[in-house]
Amino acid sequence: MALPHRWRFVWSVAAVALAGCASTSTGGTAPATTPSYLQQYANAGSALDTATTTWDQLGQALVAAGTNTIANEEPIDASYATALDAFATALQAIEFPAPAKNDVHALVDAAGAVRNDLSGVASGVVSTSQFVTDESNLQAAINVVQQELGLGSSTPIAGV
Repeated sequence: MALPHRWRFVWSVAAVALAGCASTSTGGTAPATTPSYLQQYANAGSALDTATTTWDQLGQALVAAGTNTIANEEPIDASYATALDAFATALQAIEFPAPAKNDVHALVDAAGAVRNDLSGVASGVVSTSQFVTDESNLQAAINVVQQELGLGSSTPIAGV
């Protein structure tokens, strides 16, 4: 894959935040529980993180082997597009707090833009610059949602 940037969505922030919600209180109060939307979001994010990592590794392997042809890239891109679609579908099924709903909707749209780009980036129908812009928008949208949910930012792959 000849793309200069690959973004990896690190959901460990969500996992740490979820773990931090547990309580070992021995008093008369019940332990704090993690809202189900945070766990569902972490699950969706983890699945996308795995798919992103796999997509990146397979693409880099094609480049390293000199076999990054359209025919070889299309199945990898299609698999990642499917993962982006599953991520967006999962987000739409989660009952987020009202203040986060608009940001989640923007995240779903950003994932859709990257998904749509994947169908034409290997063949050149979609420019690399458009793809990189849409990837950056997706990363920004993820960060906005995570901040809205109190989870902090995710981290892109450095130097890729």
